[in-house]
Amino acid sequence: MRAARIPFDEKDPARVRVDRLIWCGGLQLGADDKRFGGWSDIRVDPDNKRATLISDRGGAMELGLDFDGTLKGVGPSRIGDLIGPNGRAFDDYRNADAEGLARLPDGGFAVSLERRHRILAYPPSDPPFARSPRTLAGPPGFADVPNNGGMEALAALPDGRLLVLVEDRPWGFVGGDKGWIKFEYRAGDGFKPVGACVVGDAAIVLERGFGLAGFASRIVRVPLAELREGASVAGEELARLRAPLAIDNFEGIDATKDALGRDLLWLIADDNFSFLQRTLLVCFQIA
Repeated sequence: MRAARIPFDEKDPARVRVDRLIWCGGLQLGADDKRFGGWSDIRVDPDNKRATLISDRGGAMELGLDFDGTLKGVGPSRIGDLIGPNGRAFDDYRNADAEGLARLPDGGFAVSLERRHRILAYPPSDPPFARSPRTLAGPPGFADVPNNGGMEALAALPDGRLLVLVEDRPWGFVGGDKGWIKFEYRAGDGFKPVGACVVGDAAIVLERGFGLAGFASRIVRVPLAELREGASVAGEELARLRAPLAIDNFEGIDATKDALGRDLLWLIADDNFSFLQRTLLVCFQIA
């Protein structure tokens, strides 16, 4: 693993805040393994010492973190493959487009996939994803959803249900094997939901936009109490990221607490396996 520290604002090295987010460090990551890249979601351990990531080409990674209130670098890490219900790595990228990651109450993980829209539930294992998953009964109505616009955001709620947000439809779902409720999710103009996590009694949603100036990210807060059948939901904006701030194709988000109990947000960027983009891992404290 390679990790280089990056500034928050390339034009103002002293800047450490945007709206309600305070910069806690960022890294540009790299590795020689051909599976490295395309990281689409992240879950960070409560002690902030390790992160689990998935990629949109069926990859998985455990990433060691050097964090003491500031993200300084990475530690020992390992990379591997997601496996399907048959116990083998996916042999076709159309089966392997993993986009959303949620930590389940039993310590396992749920993964949402596009192209073949579905959710897989992996039992606890070391390393993660080493045991065959089962396919969950997913939300209905995905027959006409674009291949590359499905269940992009996935998070586990405190009651064990899953939150799903769809990239190319204004759809949100909460549920699981016992059924789903559906609501309308209204992203910001020019933005689409690509990641979600939970902080206290609210979901934190990562929205992505793209324009002439490149990528932009919008981070919003949605009270969990608003996620009801038939509701129309729009989040309260916490921050908006765009150049010259540290920005790339941020797709994954997670939340933990620091040693003082303050809420942290972690963002991971999907480089699309392109030399024109960067794999960025950044951390913020919520003010």
